[in-house]
Amino acid sequence: SLFEDLDKKTFTQTFSQETQNFTIRLSDDTIKSLKPNGASTIVRWANRLEYVQLSLQARIQEQSVLLNTVRDGLEEIVPLQALHLMTWADLERHVCGRPDIDVEMLKRHTRYSGVSASAPHIKMFWRLLRKCNQETLRNLIRFCWGQDRLPASDKEFESTHTRFLIKASTYKRPDQALPRADTCFFNLELPAYSSEDIMREKLFYAINTAITMNADQNQEHIPGARGL
Repeated sequence: SLFEDLDKKTFTQTFSQETQNFTIRLSDDTIKSLKPNGASTIVRWANRLEYVQLSLQARIQEQSVLLNTVRDGLEEIVPLQALHLMTWADLERHVCGRPDIDVEMLKRHTRYSGVSASAPHIKMFWRLLRKCNQETLRNLIRFCWGQDRLPASDKEFESTHTRFLIKASTYKRPDQALPRADTCFFNLELPAYSSEDIMREKLFYAINTAITMNADQNQEHIPGARGL
């Protein structure tokens, strides 16, 4: 630190015209006294290291209220005793979900409404997803659910009652339609596209550039979604 590195001569020259007392300005711009009567206690050569230590302690501890709040919130999700058994990556996965999208696990927890799992365009959908990179898959999940991570395991899918729902589309000309999502419910309305190339074009456009994820929006006002 500044005071630790200074020799006595330099310290005296540097602070001969400046008085430093035992106070410190914190991040919220308040002035904290570092010891009783700190405002009237001058930092001198003999007590400079005490000032350094108290200043460091004050800056470290000023976030203790916030950190305790984070700790209390974390304890509601993960027992603190269990943290000793986890790496940071384990904790991230349990709290935030898997950073990678497992297509087969997602498929196991997918339900269908008004359309069969054996329908040609549904099979096409899963075939397309298996070819996608992780960034595209995360964009799809975000488009359908407003977040880009899935539960960490099959067990967590079940314990959180999470499921992905693919709904039938009512568009008369599906090859000119965009997919739509009910973001709050993790639902995807998927038109019955006639080819994988058309599905890729429409799905990728929707998940990467659509103005809204909300199925309530009139898609006639979205570029690339004409003639629905």
